[in-house]
Amino acid sequence: MQNIKKQILTNSIFFFLIYALMFYVVLRSISMVITHDEAYSFYNAKHFWWVETLCTGNTHWFNFLAMKTCILFGFEKTSQLRWFSLLSSGIFLTIIYFWIKTIRDFPVKVFACSVAVLNPFLIDYLSLARGYSTALMFEALSIACYCIALKNNKRSTAVISLFFTGMAAIANFNFFYFFVAFCCIYFFRYFFKRDFAFLKSKLFYLEMFFAFGIAAVVIKALRFITTCSNDIGAYGGEDLISGVFMGYVHTLVYSNDNVNETSLRVFATIFCVLVMSASVYGIWLHKQHRCPWYTLSAGLLLLMILLTMITKLCFGVLYPTYRTALMFYPLIAMVLIGFFNALYSSLKMKAIILYSFSGLLALHFIMNMSLTKSFDYWQQADTKICFTYLDSLSSKKVGIAPELYGVYRNYYQLTDKHKFMFQGKSINTAFPGGLDTNQELKNFEYLVLFPPYNLNFYKNNTVKLEGVTYYKNTGTLVVRVMPFN
Repeated sequence: MQNIKKQILTNSIFFFLIYALMFYVVLRSISMVITHDEAYSFYNAKHFWWVETLCTGNTHWFNFLAMKTCILFGFEKTSQLRWFSLLSSGIFLTIIYFWIKTIRDFPVKVFACSVAVLNPFLIDYLSLARGYSTALMFEALSIACYCIALKNNKRSTAVISLFFTGMAAIANFNFFYFFVAFCCIYFFRYFFKRDFAFLKSKLFYLEMFFAFGIAAVVIKALRFITTCSNDIGAYGGEDLISGVFMGYVHTLVYSNDNVNETSLRVFATIFCVLVMSASVYGIWLHKQHRCPWYTLSAGLLLLMILLTMITKLCFGVLYPTYRTALMFYPLIAMVLIGFFNALYSSLKMKAIILYSFSGLLALHFIMNMSLTKSFDYWQQADTKICFTYLDSLSSKKVGIAPELYGVYRNYYQLTDKHKFMFQGKSINTAFPGGLDTNQELKNFEYLVLFPPYNLNFYKNNTVKLEGVTYYKNTGTLVVRVMPFN
């Protein structure tokens, strides 16, 4: 009875922590202004042209459909456009909670919660209207269903896991690596591990048809993007360390300031060795630790890394990095947790180590909590307040820096209720003649500049510039354009 009460209390603690985190995700979704990539997705959903929509890797299909649904019903607020990401995040975090419940040792539970969800960069993409939270949800669902199928020997649940894996690849094309790796394990486990009797199974052909169908759709879409715009070809890492693991370490540090690249690479190399060793350990000694989810995550992670190496060697595809490497996050967390859980050491020593790491991660997470900041899109944090201020000045023509112009053009001026009255033009002061407009500089009333500011090319113009307001969080500067007296 005492053990049952203790277990209920323990689970209640993690239930509160997980859903307090979900509440934080919801608050961020409500508070954060529209970001650059979200605005471009809104633009494609608002004025749909299939060529332009499918031509970019920015279009994540389920997220696009969710945005389009909102627009059709007249819900165009930023928080409303993020509804499907929030739903996906809730399911993802719920699966994490039930997974933590299966772990016996309390120190390992604490470590699992810290590693799996106390990552500011992960929270960013659980909050934004992008395809990453949806893909993470499907990835978690597929792993959960597969583990349940292994435990209960339910073939129907395994079929569902394959379906969720395919949906992860559709939700975000980067997760195609996860899809292929999962299919390798799945078909080996249920078909190829046995004799050739599977050739007589109708289910085999149905599942192979589904797998090849998903692969065909994703590959066709990626080829179309590459031919049309190739806006995904230049983003990535040249090697495994600089791609997957440096991105992981840098986003965990969660700093946009100048971070020493050499230090990042050193820590990334150490982290890579740890993760790879833990993965090999999880597979090699699976009979000893007897933890199916540890073995599965280790196998998936190694296969995915192998696939990234093959595609880089054969097709020149860059390694996933930063947000495109989010597919690795749940697997890396599971591998590390399974590894430390399986290590043979005194309970006291293990508890000290795990509590120490968990405390550092929790402290770092708390220090980086913010309702307005995001790692990838910090430049746009002050756009709404800046544009609202310019509107209050009854300005008519405003030059806007490229980092901020996208959200103005693609979101604010396309919304039915939130558009601004002034006419904005994209400007670029980084090179001679860089004002990207047919009008003269003097025809602007205000300029919205983003650092580094460089107006030396216009110092001999017949206008003078006067600073009006400065936003210290992003460095956005509003200047008034005035003629010389």
